[in-house]
Formats: sequence, C-alpha cells, structure tokens
Amino acid sequence: MNPIAIYSGSIVIYWSSIVITLGLLSCLCMSLALNASNNERNSGMLLFIPLTVLLSVPMCRFVHWYAHIEQYASFGAAMTDYSNGSYVLSAALLAALIAALIVKALGLCSSAAKLLDAFAPGAALAVAFIRLSSLFNNACRSKIIFQTPALQQLPIASGITTSTGAVEYRFATFFMHFIIMLIICYMLLAFFGRRRNIAKRHGRAAGDTARMFVLFYSASEVVMDSTRYDSSFLHSNGFVSIVQIAAGVCILALLVYYSIHSIKANGMRFYHWLGWLGFIACLGGVGATEYLVQRHGNWYMFCYPAMSLCCIGMAVVVYCLYKTCCVKAKKA
Repeated sequence: MNPIAIYSGSIVIYWSSIVITLGLLSCLCMSLALNASNNERNSGMLLFIPLTVLLSVPMCRFVHWYAHIEQYASFGAAMTDYSNGSYVLSAALLAALIAALIVKALGLCSSAAKLLDAFAPGAALAVAFIRLSSLFNNACRSKIIFQTPALQQLPIASGITTSTGAVEYRFATFFMHFIIMLIICYMLLAFFGRRRNIAKRHGRAAGDTARMFVLFYSASEVVMDSTRYDSSFLHSNGFVSIVQIAAGVCILALLVYYSIHSIKANGMRFYHWLGWLGFIACLGGVGATEYLVQRHGNWYMFCYPAMSLCCIGMAVVVYCLYKTCCVKAKKA
C-alpha cells in the first residue's frame, strides 16, 4: 500500500513521491553549491541533473524489463506506462555519464569529470532519499524475516503487511541502505573538499570524487542487493544478480585504473602485490558468502556481516591505491 499525502479530484500525490522529490531537490542544491565552488557555470549543472533524470527513467526501466519480462504486457507497455513496475537504479550511473558528456559537448562545462565530481555527493544524497521512500510505500523487498521481538524495529527490521493482513518483520534493506548512503554522502563531501585542494596545489585531473562515489555505492550494492528477494538476474545466470555484476565490474575497473596510475607514479612496488592479493581474497570471500547464504538462508547472521567486511576490504584496497597516486602528486 502506498499512503496518499494529497488527494484532490483526479490528482493523487503519494508520500513516497514527496520524499523522492525532496531528495532530488537536495541533490540539486548541493550539486549547484559544489559546482560553483569549482568555479564552474551552474547552467551546465542545471541542464545536467534534469537530463540525467530523463535518461535514467527509461534506462533503469529497460534493465528491469529485461530481467522481469513476465511482469509486463509488452516492451512498449513497460517503456510507456510507469504507473506500475519497478527499476534497476544502478543503470542511472550510465545515464549520468551520458548526460555529462552531452553537457560537455554543448560547451556548458569545462570538464565532464569536474561536473560529475560536483554531482557525486548530491547523487549519494538522492539515492538515500529514494531508499528512504520505501518506508512510505510498504516496498521492503528483503528475504530475511526476523522472529525475535528485540530485532523487530528500525534500523534492523520494518513491519510489512502481507496479503493475508498479517504483519511480518523483514530486514529493513532500503532503510539500512538509506543510512549507508548518508554516510557515503558525508564521506564524499569531505573527500571533495580535500580533493579540490590537492587539485589547486598540484594540478591533478578531476574525476576522483565521482570514482569514489562509484566505488562506495558499488560496494554497498553488492551486499544490499543480495538481501532482496526481487533481485534482477541475467536470463543465463540465476546466481549473481545484474546489480552485483555491474557493481563488481565497476570496482574491478577502478582497481585497474588506480593500479595503472599508481605504478606510473611510483613504479612497481611490493604493496601493489599485497593490495591485489588482498583484493582477490576479499572477492573470494564475497563469492563464498553469497554461495553460502543462497544455499543456507538461515546463515545470514554470519554471511552478511562477513560479506560486508569483504566489500569494505575491496573498497579500502582501491582507495589505498588512489592514495599512492596522491603521494606522487605531492612530491611533484
């Protein structure tokens, strides 16, 4: 059930829609402020964010249609009727990249990377609000049910009314992701400030804040998507979801990117091998815990904390490689 906030004649506005709108407005305000602090024209950002939203909706719906084709009457219905169905939010990353390139091509920003840097903290805030909206539409999608009364409360669990009228308490996947994204937003704001100062002193290229957003968001999605019963899968694979595959590819791509730049800046060092071995170990841990939690659903109390630590470990390795690039920049 989606609670109604405003009802007037044929106009119906739901609370979840209001929360999402507030999130987008907060994203816009934060992005404009950070963009201005980069001495960039805000006309580019004012075009970029609406364009990202417009591109995100059909792209996110397309991925969901592909994975859940049985939920739609046809492809045309899925892409034209947005009153029902769902979306795969991760596809918005590609939409943001395309929108940034369009804005750059129009000459409304000096750099697509700087535009994405200014957008990244606001994007994390917007995702947080989108996840928070689930509390207002009874959309918890978790497959974990808590029977212990002490755990049947936020932020661990939220009550869901079933079709029979009973209330069951499931792991608050979206609310937990809301908290995580707020933390990521704060981390990105702090990173953006430090990164901007480094760029001013040493002339490093832009884009690191956006890459950190992709890194942190991807690491969180690997775990959060695993807890959902409605995850989207490739037709040829029912083990690892599309979101987890996309997140893993993004993290691996960032590992390769910062490894190359670190080696160029400092030469091949022992810590590179140590970091790569640590990353492989953490990746193996993610795969093992995902396998175990799918085979033994009641092992979630062990598997998901272990999976979270492994994802954090992969993110830490990539971040440490980024820091080695900065050391060279400071010496320059």
